[in-house]
Amino acid sequence: MGMRIGGVNVHFKGELDDGFEEAFNGLFARRYLPDVEEGSEEPHVVVERFKGDEFRVFSAAYDHLGRDEYKIESRVPSAYGNEAPIFFILQTAARAAAKAGRMFITDSVGVVTPSGKAVLFVGYPHTGKSTMSVLALASGMPVLSTENTIVEVRDERLYIVGGTEVLVYDPRVEGIYDIEVPYDEQTRSGYRIKDLRNDSKRKKLLKQGVEIDMMVVLHSAFNCMEASFSRIRGRKVGKTLWYFSTALMKGLDYYEPMPLHVPMNDEIVSNLHLFLETASSAYSDRMFEAFGNHKAVFDRIVEMGLAGKE
Repeated sequence: MGMRIGGVNVHFKGELDDGFEEAFNGLFARRYLPDVEEGSEEPHVVVERFKGDEFRVFSAAYDHLGRDEYKIESRVPSAYGNEAPIFFILQTAARAAAKAGRMFITDSVGVVTPSGKAVLFVGYPHTGKSTMSVLALASGMPVLSTENTIVEVRDERLYIVGGTEVLVYDPRVEGIYDIEVPYDEQTRSGYRIKDLRNDSKRKKLLKQGVEIDMMVVLHSAFNCMEASFSRIRGRKVGKTLWYFSTALMKGLDYYEPMPLHVPMNDEIVSNLHLFLETASSAYSDRMFEAFGNHKAVFDRIVEMGLAGKE
């Protein structure tokens, strides 16, 4: 049995009669796993699963016959109960994708502005990424990714070619910014959930790939009044993106009992170098840190996108 996750063919085998594989296609899993769909092509990753009460990886073989192979013990993945297998699969897919030149960018969202090009927002939790996505949806702008974004190099520019499709956001954003966005479900803690899986325009855009026009490191909050921007140039572009482009495969996104320490082979190193060099050379005048009020930041970025310059 198998599926595609961010363009990576993941094949499951072993003890699967309890719905283990199907859980990766659920709403919670798709908050973190990009572009999940059924797939039966030649695998890039093979996971043999054994039933067990705790999650553990007890065997890992990298680049064996061109693919990565793992043996794991686990219960069925579930929200709040057994989340580790989801983040493990995310890590394995990130490594396999990097070998093919597709970088999984963590803590990121991608939005298409009226200019027709994309803004890639990155930032640590609670710095405003989901709020930017809600503001974009309320303005009729396509949201390409909601948590993890897939980026590749084309013609010395960066393109968004995939991403997660489940948006989770604080409902306070509607009252504070006087907007309304339809939602599908709510989390246990009251956050709203919007599933973008059936958005045909989004699918078409991602199939073609959307050129990134601007990258923004967010530091925004509800209780701010204005917005200010600081340009990121040269080496700091690559230094900033190094974390966001390697965190998932390096296991910096924690899961119990401890993420794997996966090796980077020559393909990954070469592709990462190309990605970071392209970012540093092509975006030294289009990457910013943004501070302040979400709406003020959002409006200014839309203006900058339309103007094509700061």
